[in-house]
Amino acid sequence: MKFSAAHFVAFRGFREPLHGHNYSVGVRAGGPAIQADGYLADFGDLKKVARKACKALNSRTLVPMKSDVLQIRRSESNGGQLEIICEGGAVMVLP
Repeated sequence: MKFSAAHFVAFRGFREPLHGHNYSVGVRAGGPAIQADGYLADFGDLKKVARKACKALNSRTLVPMKSDVLQIRRSESNGGQLEIICEGGAVMVLP
């Protein structure tokens, strides 16, 4: 399973340009007991959940919401777009 998304890394004194990657997804499952059929879980169910997550992330921008160098807010005056104010004053606006 795969998805494509844009992102950037930002920390004090550094911010890379917005760019994208193709991500491959793997799933690791664990649990307290094996079911009567000898399996831990229905792998079809696990695949459905992973595919749903990939679909939700595909063609999106991943934003570090807990960054100490970014201010992130919804714009009241810009149709609810996401505004990312970076250290140094650069601003990114996302739909």
